[in-house]
Amino acid sequence: MAAKKKYLLALNLGLLGFSIFLSLFETSKGNENFQKKEVIDKNYSFSVGNLVETYKNSPLRKLQDEEVIFLTLKIFADKQYDYDQNIYVAQGNVKALINNGVLKSDFLSYDKSTGILSAKGDIRFTKGGQYFRAEEFKFNLLKKEGFIKDAYGIFDIKNVSDDLKIDTNLNKTEVQNRTNSRVNNTYDDGIEFDFGNIKLPNNKITRTNKSIGSINNWRFKSNLIMIEENGWESNRIIFTNDPFDPHQVAFEGIDVIAEEEEDGRLVITSSKTNLILENRTKIFLGKRVLGRKKKSKNKLEFVLDSKDRDGLVLVRRSNTKTIKKNIKLDFQPQFMISRAILGKTNSYKNTQNKNINFSDLVGLNIKLKATNDDWSFDSLNDLSTLNTSRIFSGLRHSSSFRKYFRMPIIDDSSFNIFTTYRSRAWNGTIGETEIKSAFGGFIEKTKYFTNGDLKNNLNIRIGSAKYEAEKFENTDVISLWRSSVFASIDSRYQLWRGESEENHKKNMTLFSPVLINPELVLKSNITSAYFNYLNSGDQGFLKLSIGPEIRLGKLERSFFDYTKLSVMPGVKIKFGNSPFKFDKAIDLKTLNVSLMQQIYGPLIFDVVSNLNIDNNSKNFGEYYHTKLGLLWQKRSYECGIYYHPNNYAGGLYFRINGFKFANSVKPVF
Repeated sequence: MAAKKKYLLALNLGLLGFSIFLSLFETSKGNENFQKKEVIDKNYSFSVGNLVETYKNSPLRKLQDEEVIFLTLKIFADKQYDYDQNIYVAQGNVKALINNGVLKSDFLSYDKSTGILSAKGDIRFTKGGQYFRAEEFKFNLLKKEGFIKDAYGIFDIKNVSDDLKIDTNLNKTEVQNRTNSRVNNTYDDGIEFDFGNIKLPNNKITRTNKSIGSINNWRFKSNLIMIEENGWESNRIIFTNDPFDPHQVAFEGIDVIAEEEEDGRLVITSSKTNLILENRTKIFLGKRVLGRKKKSKNKLEFVLDSKDRDGLVLVRRSNTKTIKKNIKLDFQPQFMISRAILGKTNSYKNTQNKNINFSDLVGLNIKLKATNDDWSFDSLNDLSTLNTSRIFSGLRHSSSFRKYFRMPIIDDSSFNIFTTYRSRAWNGTIGETEIKSAFGGFIEKTKYFTNGDLKNNLNIRIGSAKYEAEKFENTDVISLWRSSVFASIDSRYQLWRGESEENHKKNMTLFSPVLINPELVLKSNITSAYFNYLNSGDQGFLKLSIGPEIRLGKLERSFFDYTKLSVMPGVKIKFGNSPFKFDKAIDLKTLNVSLMQQIYGPLIFDVVSNLNIDNNSKNFGEYYHTKLGLLWQKRSYECGIYYHPNNYAGGLYFRINGFKFANSVKPVF
């Protein structure tokens, strides 16, 4: 059985039909023989169970009977030849039907004495989501090695092994369901990279971020691919995620090896990889892997953290450790580069001593996540120093236990227990404050629902917790129990939507992975809250924000062809006061402004900010929660730089989009 397993692996490996080629003539013994004629009639449909007719006398007899796999093969050709029942030739419009796959070529031959299978001239193969074309193919069934020249193709990594496995039990319907019959290309997945201390933003044009750490559909080309017993390899292969030409992004793989993992997925490893942008700029990426379920995190990254770590930090990301399937653990050791250069620290204001030792140069981030059917537990522990004398000044901790259940009236809900230590909080024009510690619990209900064209997101939260945090008047720390009731509903109503035009038929533009339609939307937010502080009064407020969001242009032209502007004034009515700084109801009249504007080509300016417009406030005219971004937006990739001036945060990101290809996508590029 070990020999059988090894042989099956050799047959199943290969790119886009190599295994199908390999299996064309190596089938189980059948009852039908070769035709006795030397020349078979034109356009004759030749159906066989085994093309190796005198199997007992064939060199392939070296294989054990249990290693041989049965498949049904039909061949159509202008002419077919059988020379002494030893060499089989099909010539002219050759079409072979193999296990619901279709192979076409100008010429096909098999020499039973040598075990060499050859195909030449306009070779094409299609099955499920896989397609490739080439000019020449040769494979030795005995040595299990061969080559393919001038190969182009499209493949679906997720299903390539099932589509090309010769001993598959998939029926015709299952194969057809994976066959590419879509009219439009669709934005489906992607990968992303970031640097800095900002949360990676969603694409505001697509209104989503589908990056999952991998891309499933690729186009490829290679001058020569060598097939071996345990897989295939090539000195150079080009991959692109872009469904259109000229492609905007491609990967050049040097010394590429493809192997099948235990779970049946085809994994392609490139020892050297170059990222090619716009067919001009090359960026060296090092070793890369395509097809693996999870993106490897064994890499070094730089993070900018001036608040806790004095500036630049080197982070080593490690693979997630899985314990008993439902527990995941992440360790991230850190080295404080800026702190080492300065020779001192300014991050611990509660201590006068700014001198450091080696333990102050090392930090650690630990994440723990445990899940079950109806509950989850998350814990984050961030240490900016391992110096024991500063350990509590350098620790930030948060954890939560969430249990899902069903309640009368409010239906599906969750019960949450949380703890936190030294957590950051931002409160409007007050800016950043710190909650030294807190613990408590709350019941939460979230629901998305529609009423005609009105789309709504509802959030309700009821709970109680003990907070130790800064007072509103000064930096003194007080500790109080707070009971709370909170409710918020966000709504969108589409007032107008532009019609799609004929030039949208490609379903994408140069600068966007999705169609863009002009629209006018009315947005609103209603928020209400009541807080009771034990033995220290209460506070309540009702806030209403409403305003239009207009989107004009389709990003089809190079100058000012996309504008998205949202203006939402807000009014807050309050009673009572909070003793804490972090939840004090302030900024009673505000104006939220959000603008995205194409400047030229893929260059887009993005800004979001809030303005205090309350004449009676001492913070009148101040901006808060401001985010500034400069983006380079393309169909197949995007990158950008963001800066948050209120909390001195910023960062860079780079995102590559993945697509489900439509049937109009061409493999040649």
